[in-house]
Amino acid sequence: MYSRIRDDWSRHIDEIIRSKHYTWLGLGLGGEPVEDALVTLVADIMHICKRRGISFEELIEQSRAKFEEEELEAPV
Repeated sequence: MYSRIRDDWSRHIDEIIRSKHYTWLGLGLGGEPVEDALVTLVADIMHICKRRGISFEELIEQSRAKFEEEELEAPV
């Protein structure tokens, strides 16, 4: 699992909120396993939800519904 300590993760979250763009996954996968990168991505999303007063659980429910809808529409 992802063991590297993320320096300035709090500042990183502020930058994501300000920029309205998320570039870490594309830039940060270099050398890191996909699973580890996704764990960090979800942790960042949880931080953003907390700072913005968004329910992470509701976000997951909405995301799951969107995912299932997209999967039904996906070409076979």
